[in-house]
Amino acid sequence: MSPSNEQYQIELKERLQENWEALEKEVPAAIERCKNFLKESPTNRLKSRGKLKKLKGGFKGILQYDITDEARVWYRVDPKNHKVYIEYVGHHP
Repeated sequence: MSPSNEQYQIELKERLQENWEALEKEVPAAIERCKNFLKESPTNRLKSRGKLKKLKGGFKGILQYDITDEARVWYRVDPKNHKVYIEYVGHHP
């Protein structure tokens, strides 16, 4: 697999694990879609089907993917190392 086709690795902070697992139980299909999106194309707005937003102001550099109307994930992307760093996951903060 060439580096441009390499999947991204998702890095989830330990303090967010409980929220992630709760959403996996609450909305399993939506979390699976989110994981696939983050692994395959975390910055591609077209592939997000309207679920991806770039945050502004003090949150510049953070992307938001809407898992459901109420739940979202905030993350940063390291394209060089193919990593996605989850900063927040849960219901609207």
